Amino acid sequence: MTSHTETEILSQPDVWRRTIDALDPMGFVDRFGDQSTDVLVTGCGSTHYLAMSAAALLRDAGVRAWALPASELIAQASPTIPSPERTTLLAISRSGTTTETLMAVEHFRRLGGRTVGVITCYPDTPLAAAADVVWAAPAAAEESVAQTRSFSSMLVIASAIAGALRGADLSALHRLPEAAAQILAGSRDQMSALAGDGALDSFFFLGSGPLYGIASEGMLKLKEMSLTGSESYHTLEFRHGPMSMCDGTRAVIALVSPERADLEEAVLSDIAPFGSQIVTVGPEAMHPIPADIPSWATPALYLLPLQLLALERALDRNLDPDNPRHLTAVIHLDVSSEAS
Repeated sequence: MTSHTETEILSQPDVWRRTIDALDPMGFVDRFGDQSTDVLVTGCGSTHYLAMSAAALLRDAGVRAWALPASELIAQASPTIPSPERTTLLAISRSGTTTETLMAVEHFRRLGGRTVGVITCYPDTPLAAAADVVWAAPAAAEESVAQTRSFSSMLVIASAIAGALRGADLSALHRLPEAAAQILAGSRDQMSALAGDGALDSFFFLGSGPLYGIASEGMLKLKEMSLTGSESYHTLEFRHGPMSMCDGTRAVIALVSPERADLEEAVLSDIAPFGSQIVTVGPEAMHPIPADIPSWATPALYLLPLQLLALERALDRNLDPDNPRHLTAVIHLDVSSEAS
């Protein structure tokens, strides 16, 4: 029987199409267009990695933006946000009910924060109710525990916000569903073969800029679904120690960006003699990303082969990708002893 996870991964082209068709581009500019505003992006687990990609996309659009896990925001006092009165909080949560993210919004409000925006899959939740503006992808709601289409659809929304802020032609977003379908169809056989390679016991995921958050999410998906050791690094940082681990038992999944391709490919050339399998995703790569779609719109496309790898590795190990060990879809904490 087909798992929920497989169905959700393969449904992404249609879900993205529905999400993009429902977007209101002018709302992005109205809420985030003031260049004097700093943007703090937050989330937990997968959505923390999404926050890292979103913050990098916003920085590329000329916005002062950074990312923190919600748990770090609620654990710190005001120095975490140097100027709350000119800061917007962008909170990302699939469920809209994650305890730490709700606490982060409350903490931000207590500090005198300016505006709260939310990206979620569920528009009628406590997190959405606490926001000043909500961007939702209800078509991306999931049955499975590990995030797949929810993550990518919320990332498409974040990419749209970044595109609107840089004054880009947002019609580029409408090319994503077809590209996603092609990547899913073209990547599965190789990802299945890689997942079933019994010589491999761990994987490295490399990415730069907005793609570092995607590499980190790929790492997390592989751990969650298949209980496989995996690590993520900024691509050029891999030279500074981690490449000492490269050998025939480890694969390297490299997300190559058009802006940094020369530097990133030089890293791959450095590690090639050490015996690790190297798989590339990007323009003119083993798993190609269309060159005619602007880079601010493409991060979600890079994620698709990584999701397939995690799914296929879980199936190869006779694990249930819908129900990762020890995990639940939503994290609720006992906040009876919450500090003010």
